[in-house]
Amino acid sequence: MLIEAFSEAKNPSSPQTNEDQLVILPGRAYAVIDGVTDRLGTRYGGMLSGQYAAMTVKRALEHMLSAPDACMDGVSIVRALTAEIAAAYEAHGMAERVRNDWNLRISAALALVLVQAETVDVVLVGDSGVRINGEIVLRMEKDLDLITSVLRRQAWPVIGRRTSDPEKQEQISRRVTWHGTRQPLDEVADTLDADDMALIESRAIAANLETLPHVSRADIENLVRGGIVNAQGGYQNNPSLQLGYPCIDGFEVPQHMITIERFPRSEVETVEIYSDGYFKPGDGFGVASWEQAFAEAEREDPAKVLLYPSPKGSTASLWADDRTYLAVRF
Repeated sequence: MLIEAFSEAKNPSSPQTNEDQLVILPGRAYAVIDGVTDRLGTRYGGMLSGQYAAMTVKRALEHMLSAPDACMDGVSIVRALTAEIAAAYEAHGMAERVRNDWNLRISAALALVLVQAETVDVVLVGDSGVRINGEIVLRMEKDLDLITSVLRRQAWPVIGRRTSDPEKQEQISRRVTWHGTRQPLDEVADTLDADDMALIESRAIAANLETLPHVSRADIENLVRGGIVNAQGGYQNNPSLQLGYPCIDGFEVPQHMITIERFPRSEVETVEIYSDGYFKPGDGFGVASWEQAFAEAEREDPAKVLLYPSPKGSTASLWADDRTYLAVRF
C-alpha cells in the first residue's frame, strides 16, 4: 500500500489557518474534510468556525472508525457527525442562535472512503471529490456556487475599469460575491458607485440565466443580490429548494443529498480524495501530478474568472482556497 497526502492553507505563510483536515486510518478509512469559511468572523474554542467544524468532524471520524466494532454505514456516519456538531453548539451556548442565523453555523464538506471486506464505499456530503482508478470522478457540482462565480466574473471587468491594483480588484470582487449587489455601498464606495453595482447585477443575472436555463430567475436574483452571506445559507440542507445542497452543520442532512457509491474492492487500485482548492485534476496519481496541475491552473487563470470560475481568486500572497489531496494505491 502507498499513501500520499498534501495540504496547504490559502495563506501559505499561516498554515495554522488551514480549514481542511485529513483522516488516514490505513486499511479502514480515508477522508478529506473541508471546513466552510466563516462568514462573520464567529469563533468556537478560539478557532474560526470553518477550522472548528473540520477539526470536530476529523476527531469524531477518527474516534468512531477506530473502534473494533465501528459502524461503517455512510448514512449512519453522517448522522453521527451531525450529532457531534449539534453537541458543539450546545457546549458553546449557541444552539438557539444557530437555529435562527445560518451564518453562525459551523459547517464542513466531507469526502470519505470506507474500505469494507468486499467493497470500497465512497460517501460524499458537499463538493469535495473522489477519483477512483484515475478515471471515475465523483463530485457534486453546485449550481449555487456557479451563480456566485458568474457574479464575480461579471464584476471583474467593471471593477477593473475603476482600479489598476490587482489586489484591490480581487478584494472588491470578493466583497461583491460575499455580500451581493444590494449591499450598502459604504465598503466599496472608493471603487464602485450605484451605477456600477446596477450594471454588475444586470450582467450577472443575464449571464446566469443563459448559463443555467434550468434554474429559476428568482433563485438567480436572490443569490446575485444577496450574495453568499445574505442568501446562500437558506439553501443549505434544504430539500425543498432546487438549489438545496448538503453540508454537515449540526442540522439534518436529507438522506437523498448524501452521495454513496460502492465499488468491488477487487476492482479498486487507487483512490484519490481532494478538496475544491484544486481547480484542475492531476494527470496521474500522486501529489506531484496534482501540484503540477495546480500550478498550471494558477498560471492559466490566477483570478479564477476565465477558465476556472470561482467566488474567489488568487493574489500574489494568497491562493483562492485551502487545498488538500490524499491518495491511496492498494
